[in-house]
Amino acid sequence: MGREGRLEERPLYGGMITMKVPGGMKDLSEYRQVPDHQECFAEPETDRSLIVEIVEYEKEVHAKGCEHAALFHFRDLAKANEAVGCTESPVIETGYREALCPGSLTPMSQVTLLFGVQGIAKDKDKAEAANQVHLCLCDIAIPEYETEVLVTMNTPLAISEKSSSFGKVEGAAGSSKGERERLVRDAVEAFKDVVASFKVVDYRLFGHG
Repeated sequence: MGREGRLEERPLYGGMITMKVPGGMKDLSEYRQVPDHQECFAEPETDRSLIVEIVEYEKEVHAKGCEHAALFHFRDLAKANEAVGCTESPVIETGYREALCPGSLTPMSQVTLLFGVQGIAKDKDKAEAANQVHLCLCDIAIPEYETEVLVTMNTPLAISEKSSSFGKVEGAAGSSKGERERLVRDAVEAFKDVVASFKVVDYRLFGHG
């Protein structure tokens, strides 16, 4: 089993959520300050990252459907990442709630997956140094608690020669079309395993419903 297949269960938010994370990823809070509403993991060798974020439930956005909500968050991330282009019509999968830990989510919860590509410059790199990054997004909407949990995994597909990561990471730089397709397949498979392990242990994390 490859690196993508090795998952380790991690306690998130003081153990109030548990979820499996790819074994090669390190908890970034051990190296730098991470906002209280986020849990961030990264794998230095490949530049892959996994982020869990608790945000306020977007009621008006969800009124237009869970697919619309996932696309809203994808585009919002593109703005936050100052992305240089992104997939216009990403792949969206709905009705994924039953795949998560049984009994973990509330009756009204909705789980939507989205897969797309964004051009993202790393850290302080300029826009012209943007890397081609495959983004997996899971929107776990919990309307009873006016909360959404966003899980995102970023996998570099092609590293710009101007990027500070060029020549430092495995698997992506100068990769062929076939290799990029393999990276996407592996990322989607690993991400679905990660999301399927998501479990809310204590709903007090979100306040009173």
